[in-house]
Amino acid sequence: MILQGNNTDPLSYIFSILFYILFFISIFYGTKIQAYRSLSNLKSSLEKFEKWDKEVRKLTLNKFKIYTDDKISEKELNNTIEDFLKFVLINPTSLDPFGIIPKIEHIMDVREERYINEVKRIAPKADETNIHNLENLLEAAMAVNQIYRILLHFTLLGQKTKSYILLMQIEMQLGLLEGLAKAYVSAAKAFAEGSPIGDALGPLTVATFVRELMYDYSKEIPYRDISYQTILYEIEFENRKIFCIRAKGPGGAVGKPGEAIKILTDEYKDKIKLIITVDAGLKLEGDKSGSLFIGVGAAIGGEGVEKSKIENSGTLNKIPLHAIICAQSLEDAICTMKKSILESVPSIIDKIKYLIRTQTKEGDMVILAGIGNTIGIGI
Repeated sequence: MILQGNNTDPLSYIFSILFYILFFISIFYGTKIQAYRSLSNLKSSLEKFEKWDKEVRKLTLNKFKIYTDDKISEKELNNTIEDFLKFVLINPTSLDPFGIIPKIEHIMDVREERYINEVKRIAPKADETNIHNLENLLEAAMAVNQIYRILLHFTLLGQKTKSYILLMQIEMQLGLLEGLAKAYVSAAKAFAEGSPIGDALGPLTVATFVRELMYDYSKEIPYRDISYQTILYEIEFENRKIFCIRAKGPGGAVGKPGEAIKILTDEYKDKIKLIITVDAGLKLEGDKSGSLFIGVGAAIGGEGVEKSKIENSGTLNKIPLHAIICAQSLEDAICTMKKSILESVPSIIDKIKYLIRTQTKEGDMVILAGIGNTIGIGI
């Protein structure tokens, strides 16, 4: 038997030494390396977010220039918009939940009035439609600015505290934040153009439903104001009276559909047998944009004030609440309306007719509310 010597390859020694060096580096300096990497990625992303913030600010400034007073300088206008981008809304205390809805409604009304008055002040040449569109544009600019400031805050905080856990947590949210910021940047462009957005599906559905039942497309459809920035059509469908509610438009407004429904149920009480709400709803990643979901309850987003009024009206008068929801992503909802969402309108109208036929009988009254931002959707 021949005994072999220890003729080990020198490279194996080198790799072994390198392995142990890297192993000890990872033990003692791994977190610092990870923190440096995360910080580098965050700083790179910050540049992108800052670029979007400046882009939307410039778009907002250029749009306001069209309607502003000639006496106001560009610097003064820019400073005014800059101040308004940091406008904050402080929610009322919820320590005692009793009466919280009226408090929230009051704060929201004050905010709405402040926005409108501010836009009127800096854009006196704008008409009612453009005033609401400019208000929406300001809100989109505020959203982009806030996302940028939040990312900047946590980046600087992580750098200051040298907390790799904090930096990694923010880095892991970059994908979501980037998607959110992109959506609001696209939304700002849609609001600047006055284009219908995905969230306008509800008002568009009601407008199409009413126009379809009026038959004569050459005539103007009669309507009346029923609550703030909210209009009412009264039409007949198969011997049933349909109260159709939507925001006024074509400026960007959502109105007060809950208040409108409350007014109608207080007036007609048990004569109303069905309330149908149509709105956009956030889809799951696997869902197709524009797909429809049918359910019960009040399909309406926001702070919950208008939803509470709809639910209270249905509960007090024992009126069934039915809902039709069009699945959309956040980007779909606040950006120019996609073809797939537009093409869902006929299917929604078919489902509305089905609900009316199956849930009510001749002589009944029905409320149909198209929920959403009515930008670009005419009367």
